[in-house]
Amino acid sequence: MLRRISTVSAAMALLSATTLQAAETEQCMPPETAESLITYVLPVALDAARTKCASSLPATAALLQVDSEQMQRYVADSQNAWPKASTAVRSLVGQDFPENIEADAFRPFIDAMIPAMLTKEIKEKDCPSIDKVYGLLEPMPTSNIASLTVMLVQLGNNDQDDGKKSAFNICKAATE
Repeated sequence: MLRRISTVSAAMALLSATTLQAAETEQCMPPETAESLITYVLPVALDAARTKCASSLPATAALLQVDSEQMQRYVADSQNAWPKASTAVRSLVGQDFPENIEADAFRPFIDAMIPAMLTKEIKEKDCPSIDKVYGLLEPMPTSNIASLTVMLVQLGNNDQDDGKKSAFNICKAATE
């Protein structure tokens, strides 16, 4: 059950082991950096989910409401999160990140790649669940959604029985 919740939450943030085709690494990402990445990708992730689910959800579904006040806050928070999120992108991409390129120059590619990848990952049968989770989380501040998602990803990573390390390896919080 915890793995399923983690998967749905990750779908909301649209971050998973396949995100950005990350190179496997032994190092972990600080939770604050992961939160900035989640905050950054949240609007494009929701757009990808909205695109994939538009034909399978009623027009009144929370996920399909594009111009909500909360969505406008997600977009503003996303823009503010980019400087720290770019550090996370470099970490996830690892050696595959072009050596002589600034993260800002790579940003349009990232912005186009994430929705394309996530649209493939989202299954139409999951759209009602994604909409329900989105509806429940929508009133929360973006920072709370990012923190909750990081926690669920950490729990999901701890729950892995196959011994594989996730490409989205988040460090444990200092208080743990």
